[in-house]
Amino acid sequence: MRYILIISRKANPKTLAELDDAVNYVNTHDPDLRAKIELRYTDYVGHSADLAIELSEQYGDKITIVACGGDGTIHEVANALAFRKTPMICLPFGTGNDFVKTLTSNWKKWDPVHFLMCLDKVKYKPIDLIRIDSYDLMGGHLKNWSGYMNNVASIGLDTEVQFKAKSIVRKKDTPFNRKTAYIKSALASIFGKRAHNFKFKLELENGDVYESSKDRYTLISICNAKYYGDGFCPAPDADLTDGVADVCAIDDVSLFRAVPLLLAYRLGTHKGKRGIHTFRATSGIVTSTDPSFQLMGNFDGEDFFGHRIRFEVHRKALTIGFFPEDGYKDSK
Repeated sequence: MRYILIISRKANPKTLAELDDAVNYVNTHDPDLRAKIELRYTDYVGHSADLAIELSEQYGDKITIVACGGDGTIHEVANALAFRKTPMICLPFGTGNDFVKTLTSNWKKWDPVHFLMCLDKVKYKPIDLIRIDSYDLMGGHLKNWSGYMNNVASIGLDTEVQFKAKSIVRKKDTPFNRKTAYIKSALASIFGKRAHNFKFKLELENGDVYESSKDRYTLISICNAKYYGDGFCPAPDADLTDGVADVCAIDDVSLFRAVPLLLAYRLGTHKGKRGIHTFRATSGIVTSTDPSFQLMGNFDGEDFFGHRIRFEVHRKALTIGFFPEDGYKDSK
């Protein structure tokens, strides 16, 4: 198997330097493995997807695409490889690395050398993807705000928090701002407008249909994996291969109740608490209840908008590689 690394040039310079050192280490200690590794760097927005499609069409299942970047890079490559024969591996070179937390729970014990030296030990299996489609008030499909999701989609307070956090980093991109932007934005949003006007309808795992009884909620998350938003855990029991989306909706609640509920939501201990509604669904629709206001959502870190949002789980849509849990112990 050949491994073609797609590397985001936006990654932290320190991380890129560590990757170069790791490649040199592999070259010294396992030249046969190094001969199977090829590096490709992105030059523009969307380049990682273009590269993944080009390479997949050329080599099919004779290669593995290794997405080296944050959740945005992984999202791009996953969309490009959906329903193709080419498998992918994810290396955590971003800020939050939320999707990798589900794939490799102890990923912080790994470094680039560990990951590269374990490439031949990866086990592959197909995972689900969730299709997100956005529509305007007249029912027109919004192609630019639609796509496949490998991690988590959300609408409401959490999306507002992520939007504000990204604005903070864009204004001043420093290590301190990257580390603190999310908590700063969360505090500002919790003490501001928390309610969002929408309703939802879900087709549940057992075939039943659930319709929300309210039209104002704090947020709703649609989860394929477990983590998003720099470590929030809306779906602690999520399984990438079960054909089901874990959906969580939080009622419009007072500030007094919002703070402990959101803390539990971050820690993954929210299930069963009053004001929290969890479901296992195969598809669903979220609709704005305000004709003059479209919903702002986020999937895999990418913003989207629409008056109506539809989602559907697609089983075994992407083949992905899982590193051995303790591979970091004996890979050097």
